[in-house]
Amino acid sequence: MTAQATPRPGDATLTVTKAAHLLGVHPNTIRAWSKQGRLRYYRINERGDRRYRLADLQRFLTAAASGTAGTSPPSLGARGGGGGPTTRLSTPDTGARGPVRRGPRAAVPPWLTSAQAPDEDDVSEAVGPGAIDLLADLAELAASALDLDQALADTCRRTRAATGALLVGVWERFPSGLVVRAADGPDGPAGNALAVLATHELPRGFGVLGRALVERGPVRARATGDGDLTVLGLGVEEIAVAIQGPDGPWGVLLLAGASTPGPDGGLRLARALGRTLATLLRGARTAESAAGRLSRSEALRRVATDLASRLDLTDVLHDLVDHARVMFGADRVAVVLRDVAGPTEQPAGSGFSQAYLSLARDLETGRDVSGALPGRRPAVLLGKGALVTDSPIRGAAVGEGLHTLLVAPLADADGIVGMLHVGHGRAQAWTRSDIDAVAALAGDAAVAISTARAFGRMATRAARTAMAFQSLGERLSRLTQVDEIGEAIATELQQLIDFHGVRVYRLADEELYPVAMRGRLGKYTDEGPDQLRTGSGHGITGWVARHRVPQLLADASSDPRTMTIPGTEDAPPESMLLAPMVHEDQCLGVLVVSKLGLHQFTDDDLRLLVIYASFAAQAMANADTTERLRSQSAALERRLRAQRELLRITESILTTLDPRAVLEQITDRLGMLIACDNIAIEVVERPTGLLVPLTARGIHADRYMAPWKPGETGIATWVVDHNEAVLIADERHDPRVNHSAGTDIIDGSLIVVPLIGPAGAAGVLTLERLGQDARFDEDEFELVQLFAAQVSIALRNAETVNAVEIRARTDALTGLLNQGTFKDWLARSVAAAEPFSLVLIDLDEFKEVNDHLGHQAGDRLLREIADAIMGAARDTDAVFRYGGDEFIVMLPRAEAARVLAVAERISAAVWAVGGPGTIWNVEGRAVSASVGLASFPTDGADAVSILLAADRACFVAKRRGRGIVATAEEGLALAGEFTLSEPTPVDPPTQVAGN
Repeated sequence: MTAQATPRPGDATLTVTKAAHLLGVHPNTIRAWSKQGRLRYYRINERGDRRYRLADLQRFLTAAASGTAGTSPPSLGARGGGGGPTTRLSTPDTGARGPVRRGPRAAVPPWLTSAQAPDEDDVSEAVGPGAIDLLADLAELAASALDLDQALADTCRRTRAATGALLVGVWERFPSGLVVRAADGPDGPAGNALAVLATHELPRGFGVLGRALVERGPVRARATGDGDLTVLGLGVEEIAVAIQGPDGPWGVLLLAGASTPGPDGGLRLARALGRTLATLLRGARTAESAAGRLSRSEALRRVATDLASRLDLTDVLHDLVDHARVMFGADRVAVVLRDVAGPTEQPAGSGFSQAYLSLARDLETGRDVSGALPGRRPAVLLGKGALVTDSPIRGAAVGEGLHTLLVAPLADADGIVGMLHVGHGRAQAWTRSDIDAVAALAGDAAVAISTARAFGRMATRAARTAMAFQSLGERLSRLTQVDEIGEAIATELQQLIDFHGVRVYRLADEELYPVAMRGRLGKYTDEGPDQLRTGSGHGITGWVARHRVPQLLADASSDPRTMTIPGTEDAPPESMLLAPMVHEDQCLGVLVVSKLGLHQFTDDDLRLLVIYASFAAQAMANADTTERLRSQSAALERRLRAQRELLRITESILTTLDPRAVLEQITDRLGMLIACDNIAIEVVERPTGLLVPLTARGIHADRYMAPWKPGETGIATWVVDHNEAVLIADERHDPRVNHSAGTDIIDGSLIVVPLIGPAGAAGVLTLERLGQDARFDEDEFELVQLFAAQVSIALRNAETVNAVEIRARTDALTGLLNQGTFKDWLARSVAAAEPFSLVLIDLDEFKEVNDHLGHQAGDRLLREIADAIMGAARDTDAVFRYGGDEFIVMLPRAEAARVLAVAERISAAVWAVGGPGTIWNVEGRAVSASVGLASFPTDGADAVSILLAADRACFVAKRRGRGIVATAEEGLALAGEFTLSEPTPVDPPTQVAGN
């Protein structure tokens, strides 16, 4: 049994190549017949690829096979459009002359004439009036809106009618040969010959047609037998002239057997006709191009509308692939996208292998540096007119079996978002208009892709934003501390805004200070609170706090309101977002987000930050309210405790005679009532005016207990001088605070209150709380002043007790320390084993003053001498009245040379008391003193021996004469015969008569 192929249905469609194979002609002939309207065809896509129904081809064959003289196959235009027949054709008989006749081309035979460059401006003399009418008709035809095939058919018909030619035909030149494009001829042999020629493609050098393509002017061929170059071979003269196109001869016009050729045999007319047809060809091509562009523009408009209606990126990519395949007849299409961060997205393709897509994705990822893909203009990488490049994508395309590959960037206003790959498995000539169409499609696609991406990001961001706001709200509702709120905001904010650094500022007392910081890159990880502090109105942060207007800075360094943070002068450019935290028309702080680089934030980011700032403002306000309530509660409790402690202190003052014990109690109780890091009490020492520390508690107690140096000032001395209590919120920046040398400047708050005595401030009570945020408030300030009043009472009691003690320790006449005090100091100094020296002063012949001038004069002299000794001694020396006319000066830690200098200075001071102009000089009384020196432990190891050494030295000085200074070493000569004796008794001051 023989297998029989299933016949194709009549509505099956064939490509151009298969249709040409079925009809037995060249594919270009099929295309020419299609343009002439002889064959019905269908366009399957916007590009215009044709398909032919099998039934139409079979009807064409039947009409050609059964046609007789005066009949022709049906003439149908594309898509069912009509068009009249361009010639009357008959099926040639078996004796018809074949169409493949070739003639020699080496030399021009005498029967082949080439036109000699006639005068083109003198056509009227070369042709008759009918020819001129013909040219006028053809000019009108060229200006008409007919398509090329209709115009060529009308040209052939009118030319044949005007010249009486046997046949007029137009052949179009193709790379492979010549194909009849239009013809007009009679029935009979000429029609049969033309029918044969119309069904075959002629060689490009065929007969007079081929000769005309290489000659500059018209060519005439005569039938002469051998070497005949005529096309029809009917024994008539034929004239052929090339029809010039933009890139050379487009085709050839043939006039066979013209009866009215003109005086030159029709050469000038043929030339004029060739030029007219060239003009007609240009016009038709221009119209066809315009129509094509219009059709393509309409197609692109529909595609753009379709793509713009898609909001899902996957749908956009699928539609783009489909439209590119249909519009350009592509066999394979791929889209490779790059996302914002750099890496490409999963390619969406049709027909390409995974290896090719992987390579395309890798090239797209490295686009900025590889140079393997074109810039912003489509480029042919494989096929005719391909770009010269070593891109590996060409090899991959060849491996895919492609003949042509065009790659078009998907570029919008912000840059390239991806690449469109369009490949054909057959030869594809990409024209400029094709590339422009691809560029337009790519541009529309880029916009649609960006829109879909933006919509996707917006949808994702909206969901993330809602979740982030919900999370932030829940977290903030549980927090009551400002620093905790700041940390929560900094943590939650990174879920929505990509940043390198975030700062949360609070505004207090016109100062902005960070309560939370977070750095994720570069300089932001090294920022400290001290660097970031600023004032309201200073810098861009202060500007936002003062004006309460959010700001987006694409380039922070170029904004004149910004200030460079110390230590970041060489930092790269950065972008910033700033939003004020406003609650009830009051700015509570500022949120600041930064990122390295220019133009890193969008308006959407700023809107999100503003919303976050509103959440933060409400949370900060709630925290402030909670803190105020907590503070008020603590203040009330502290007041109650303070009242109880004040009562206890009052009891202590009334029941305790020891002032130091009372002061210790006050500092301890005050430290328990008010949180502080240091507390101290200092009093003014009346003889020197220096502050003397009495007691101190805290981490810097040693510093507070250090003695004040002469001339040293600070906040304590300021309070004593002004007798005014002060509350210092920031001791770092208060110029009155003495930051001691060698001590780091610290942050903290101070309360310094004067202790009131009978003559003004008698001392100060100081409390210190360390830290930037640890500041004393007014309630604490008031409480400290109440305690200071109790301290003042205790000090007054201490002064009263001290006055009694001073009277017991001082000489009533001179005000110097008395003998008992000297002995006490001497014993304590020896016990302390610290070096000291004694200067013993014994007045010379003082008894004569009492005897001759009276005891009152003697008392006066003693007071003046006491003052002189005090003036000659050092500030650190202690002066005592040792006996009736004896004085002792104790010099702590003094070298021998310095002791001798002090002794001589004292001796000179005593001499000066009786100097010229004094009452003593007038009375003729010389005033002098003998001085003895001794040092511990060199001259004596105990109190008795050191005093004895000084006494011996003084005795030696007195033996030598008046106003002599002697050392303990000099007094050793009397060591064997000298013993310590009691000093002269001190007489009470002489009472003035009447008192």
